[in-house]
Amino acid sequence: MSEILLPEAATNGVKMSKLSDKYSLISTESVIDVLKDEGFFVTQANSLKPRKNDPRTVRHFVRMRHDNYKSAIEGSIPEILVVNSHDGSSSLRIDAGLFRMVCSNGLIVKSAEIASARIRHLDVTAEKVIDESMRVIKSAQEAARRVELFRSKLLSEAEKTQFSVYASLIWDGRVKPHQLLEARRDEDKTDDLWTVFNRVQENLVRGGVVSRSPNGRATRTHGIRAMDNTIKVNTKLWELAEEFL
Repeated sequence: MSEILLPEAATNGVKMSKLSDKYSLISTESVIDVLKDEGFFVTQANSLKPRKNDPRTVRHFVRMRHDNYKSAIEGSIPEILVVNSHDGSSSLRIDAGLFRMVCSNGLIVKSAEIASARIRHLDVTAEKVIDESMRVIKSAQEAARRVELFRSKLLSEAEKTQFSVYASLIWDGRVKPHQLLEARRDEDKTDDLWTVFNRVQENLVRGGVVSRSPNGRATRTHGIRAMDNTIKVNTKLWELAEEFL
């Protein structure tokens, strides 16, 4: 795997002047170094566009896998999502994720049964980062096994329509429900919950669905690029899928 370039905020963060002396700046690079020593490796990095002039203060995320949990389960590989910032707007977050191999697409999974971690910068230690990351990657592995339940649930036409309508509302109706249900490959044409969920997720997050405008002009939907929106939409889609079990 080629080296993943980290956002500037992750490698060379700076503390915002508004923060008190008690605030301890924890760079994402130092967190990654700790996790690499425990068998984790980076698969993707992303960040928000800076709202201020200094790009080192923005929120960013890094996706990571573990050497002991890199085998695919039901076609998905467990991951963790490390979210951090240096502007005082958030704690160090560690969320569960899945990487679906067939479409090279990353999911962020979220439900009451799936672990996540929030660590205040004041409380960050190497031991706590390692413990919480291992807890979340194990939970991500269990989420991958949960895919079997999604596969076993067949959706009726009415349920597929309902799912796509709710999913469209997650992103303020910017992509029409019928567009979200379009299959990009033959293996995605079945009607089980897992396949429908992935069709919707890929079409919503990656974009590129071709359709026609009222005047007959070809149009193509836009994907979701911003970090916060990617996390929000993925999380809400997983929660929506859980409701259909």
